[in-house]
Amino acid sequence: MIRNFCRDRKAPAGPGRKTVSLLFVLTLAVLLFSGLLSCRKNGASSLSSNAVETAAVMTVDGFEVPLEIYRYVALNYRADYEAAHSPDVWESAEGPALLAELNADVEGTVARLYATLSLAKDYGIDADDAYIRDAVDARMKDVYEDTAENDYEAFDAYLRTYNMTDGVYRFILRNDVLAEELMAKMVERGEIPSDEESLEAALAGPEFVRIKQILVPSGNGKSDAENEARAKELLSMAENGEDFDTLVQKYGGDLFMFNNSDGYYLARGTYHEAFENAAFSLGVGEISGVIRTDAGWSILKRYDKEAGYLAEHFDDLANDYMSGLYNIRLEERAAELHAEPTELLSGYTIFNLDTTY
Repeated sequence: MIRNFCRDRKAPAGPGRKTVSLLFVLTLAVLLFSGLLSCRKNGASSLSSNAVETAAVMTVDGFEVPLEIYRYVALNYRADYEAAHSPDVWESAEGPALLAELNADVEGTVARLYATLSLAKDYGIDADDAYIRDAVDARMKDVYEDTAENDYEAFDAYLRTYNMTDGVYRFILRNDVLAEELMAKMVERGEIPSDEESLEAALAGPEFVRIKQILVPSGNGKSDAENEARAKELLSMAENGEDFDTLVQKYGGDLFMFNNSDGYYLARGTYHEAFENAAFSLGVGEISGVIRTDAGWSILKRYDKEAGYLAEHFDDLANDYMSGLYNIRLEERAAELHAEPTELLSGYTIFNLDTTY
């Protein structure tokens, strides 16, 4: 439900839809690979973070950021940068500039992770309330029992292959629970409409658009220059009158679009910002230029919405709209926050964080 506040992970099946929280695809991977976990019944105490991992290395809006959160963000960004360039890119001429960019990304993302806590404080929601703790415990219990089969040691080892700990996992789940509580508060205060009449008007009005896309996906074995050139070639074909739907089916790399005549119905706050900006800037029948996101290179065309589709999918679309309004509010708060390093952080860089396990 929460808008992803880090760069979108590569998603060749779509335009970069926002997910529950930072790098949550890695969290979900734990649920998808339960076969990797055996059935030893180790105690949950083996999941406890050590004193180094829980030491505060940053503060955001008065909240202390433990090393394990910072490490999770920093090492996954490092992996992204090295995958996009090379493992030894830091020694190249562009290394210092990339390192500065990475550190800025990390600080910004850490701040965004704490935007939910910051908003919760404004709305009088205690993140350490017994209800919140119990909700997180219940969700973790399901993960332990249903997925990890109570093999805590294997579960912890698997999390750490993604630079995550049980504490980080719990933090992400707590943000999810807090988001649900925040949305409920915003609905209660009338900041997010929930009545059917208002939602129907929003879906039918300019706050929802319908688009289709031709996607040249990243990670397809070709260089960025080759992919961009291909996208421009496809754009030229569309602009010269070739049927857009035919181009989508014949050349597009968006799996969601295959044999899908409906396309995407989207509200603000639910997709990659560049994708949304392009989609909402189009008039019906207009075609965008080439849009770059982490999913790849997209060309969009806007279509008329169909009343039958809106009625049939009302609940899902209304939820998207409401979640989008929350996401926008969260993004606004994130933009106001800044991660302030503590003196302790001076002892760590992205090149020695591995030693803190």
